[in-house]
Amino acid sequence: MTFQEAAKLWGLADASILRNAVRRGRFRPDEVRKSAGTWLVTRAAMERLYGPAKKS
Repeated sequence: MTFQEAAKLWGLADASILRNAVRRGRFRPDEVRKSAGTWLVTRAAMERLYGPAKKS
C-alpha cells in the first residue's frame, strides 16, 4: 500500500511520519520500496512497527 493509505489506516497524522521512519532505518529493506516516485510499504511492516491498523 502507499504511505498515504497506510497513514490513514493506522491513524497517523500524515505520510511524512513514514518517510522519516525510512530515513531513520526503521523499516527493513524488503518492507518498503519506491515505485515511480511513490513509497510503498507492506502491511506486515506497518503491523510490526505500529501494531494493528486503527481503521479497516
